[in-house]
Amino acid sequence: MADTDVLNADFARKYPDKFARLLGRGDGNEISKVLKKLPRPVAASVVARLPASRMDLLLGADESEAAHWLADATFNDAVALLSRIPRERSLVLVNSLKHRERRRRLLQYLKYPAHSVGALVTDAPVRIGSTTGIDEVLKELRSFERDSSRPVVVVAPDGTYFGVLDPWRLLTGEPPHGSAADFVAKVPAIHPETSLAAAVKDPGWHDHSWLPVIDHERRILGGVSRSSVFTAAARFAHDARPGRDVLSVLVGDVVHLFGELLTRALTKRGTR
Repeated sequence: MADTDVLNADFARKYPDKFARLLGRGDGNEISKVLKKLPRPVAASVVARLPASRMDLLLGADESEAAHWLADATFNDAVALLSRIPRERSLVLVNSLKHRERRRRLLQYLKYPAHSVGALVTDAPVRIGSTTGIDEVLKELRSFERDSSRPVVVVAPDGTYFGVLDPWRLLTGEPPHGSAADFVAKVPAIHPETSLAAAVKDPGWHDHSWLPVIDHERRILGGVSRSSVFTAAARFAHDARPGRDVLSVLVGDVVHLFGELLTRALTKRGTR
């Protein structure tokens, strides 16, 4: 890579917004040439910030490049790219991605708006039937790496959400007997279409650092952590107003700070 390309890459990595504004003044061929000389993650970051008219030109010239940008971009930049591409084309591009987890997360984003809980859902690591014997539950849990921060979701025989396994009741009481249903904490669930602005007000966060996400038939979709919801809400509060004025920044900082303080307080109390 020539010296000027190294300088371009360094500038684009540090100041993608400024680089995109400068690059956006050129024609489609010039923009394409410059982007091809940048590392792909850097190019994706710049493309996500280009004017919409330039995006159309680039997609019209070589749509396969967009798939590379989606594959190599940070997730936030990939989401920003998708928000600038017509939905019917977005679905084709996302489905062409080879990385299964990246494809799943971006399809999830397309299904739910970025400002909703659904865009943040991650799969619950372990699902256990409510009628499963407790000896079998313990045996299954031992097969997983020890990580007390990851919840175990308990589902009813019909597949609906029943609760979350309470490890304290399971490990600190008398020798356990019975089924998984006997060791469940009734953690409140949240729906995927719930906006982040509403989600941060959910009283469930006062006692839990993770909430299950269910559909309207009470089937478990996964879950969201308090940190991911509060961080995303803070980011949207920060970006909510044109020009990102001082008030929006303060609101975002307050929301993020509240989430951090709540997490620390509950950690000290030893709550779930």
